[in-house]
Amino acid sequence: MIEIRQFQVFLAVWENRSFSQAAHKVYLTQPTVSGHIRALEETLGARLFDRSGKEVTPTKAGEVLYPFARQILRLNLQAEREIAMFLGQEKGSLDLGGSNIPGQYILPGVIGRFKVERPNIRMILHISDTAAIVASVANGELELGMVGAVVQKKGLSFEPCFHDDMVLIVPPGHRLADRRQVSIDDLASEPFVLREKGSGTRLATERALQAAGNLHLSDLQIVSEMGSAEAIRQAVRVGLGCSIISRCAVTDDLEHGLLHALVLEGVQLSRQFHLVWHNQRTLSPLVLAFRSFLLSENLS
Repeated sequence: MIEIRQFQVFLAVWENRSFSQAAHKVYLTQPTVSGHIRALEETLGARLFDRSGKEVTPTKAGEVLYPFARQILRLNLQAEREIAMFLGQEKGSLDLGGSNIPGQYILPGVIGRFKVERPNIRMILHISDTAAIVASVANGELELGMVGAVVQKKGLSFEPCFHDDMVLIVPPGHRLADRRQVSIDDLASEPFVLREKGSGTRLATERALQAAGNLHLSDLQIVSEMGSAEAIRQAVRVGLGCSIISRCAVTDDLEHGLLHALVLEGVQLSRQFHLVWHNQRTLSPLVLAFRSFLLSENLS
């Protein structure tokens, strides 16, 4: 019979492509890791990894086993969580994903308030761009995510949760800084700093410009693409160009006059952040409790 620990070790070796790194990840010695893999291979009657010096490569049999191992461990964790909830013991961990803006500016506060009455819960927040968070939810690495745009993907559900205002920002002294609103033509003639592909802010910006005047990102004078809201904020402050960004990322800069926010005439820059989960997988009680808490908090 295969033991849960053997599946854990198998996934660690698979993900790290190294017995020594896998040993470090699962807090075992390298000989113990090798022993678990050897026992698993003997039980299944198939070699799972080819070893050539320090290089470790999954075999075809290993590739077949991989999705089943992940599913078994996921179900094992879900069973433990549900029994703990049944016994009135709210404990365990929740892996939550957030795209750049909600991950940095919204979720940390929500998590802190959620844990006030649940001190035994461990919350793990993974921050990446919208496309990466959606992909992680789709493949089962994360149960729940909050992202800045809806990305159509089979099996996923999106639910609006927080409203977000995006603004056009320029530095002090910019030729447009004293104007309360500017046109799309003004924007098209300015150097523009853009978020990276996969960003919800970038996708929402693109959709808003197209809806307002059939303007495409390729029509802008893009001088740089950057991988975070903080990088965009700093780039605009030093005069690299203007940009469109979530207001919550630049609140302090606007209050202290370090940046100026302009209204882009005829363009609807407001959007919704969305919760995303896989609708063909049963969400754990802990995820359901957090989702309910987050939605009720926003409505209060």
